[in-house]
Amino acid sequence: MKKLFSPRNILTLSLTAALLFVSSFFVPQASAAGGSFNLMVEHTINGKDLGLDKALPVNVYLNGNLAIPDFRYGESISTSLPAGTYEVNVTLPDGTPLPSMDLGPVAIPAGVDVMIKAVLDADGAPILKVEAAETAAKMNSFDVTVKHSINGRSLGLPKALPVNVYINGALAIPGFEYGDKVSTKLSSGTYTITVELADGTPLPSMTVGPVFVDAGADLVFNAKLDAGTPIIRVVAR
Repeated sequence: MKKLFSPRNILTLSLTAALLFVSSFFVPQASAAGGSFNLMVEHTINGKDLGLDKALPVNVYLNGNLAIPDFRYGESISTSLPAGTYEVNVTLPDGTPLPSMDLGPVAIPAGVDVMIKAVLDADGAPILKVEAAETAAKMNSFDVTVKHSINGRSLGLPKALPVNVYINGALAIPGFEYGDKVSTKLSSGTYTITVELADGTPLPSMTVGPVFVDAGADLVFNAKLDAGTPIIRVVAR
């Protein structure tokens, strides 16, 4: 087991972690405020499979800084890291980049158990395979259902009334139409939701947040009319 280096270096590998995790329903979702996640990283590529030295030493960079020098076949690292946004790059010792092993930038939420393995894909290319444990995820997540219940004809618009839904300023649900419904799990954290028509016209009456949602909640966000005004009604189940 290779020992962790300095606190700065420890942050490096963490970047990789949430790749699977954060791509649920809202594309770039907010990570939980504070907290940490558990990480295990393994180097399982035998260099002989690539016509190289069996040890296949590599250097791992985090946000452009060298984090794990001389990481070799068979070695592993386990640690806890703060939730946050990370980017990982891997090079050979002579500086040759391995772009197939690049990851991020990706936001990693607190409370996730993540395993990252350096492996070869079906085509023989070296990649970083990321797996997240669902049990840890559920402990730090909440259930959410989003419904579009506004018939556009009630506003003198097309019945489908397509809208774009944004979370924390980033497009999350494009082309969301009357009758559509989405259900998913999201990491506990602080969210702001805004809605606009498909042509970019803002709908300020449909803004929700910023609001912190705790783990274990079960919420329904329903787009409805309130005395003719489009709103998002939030109901806890």
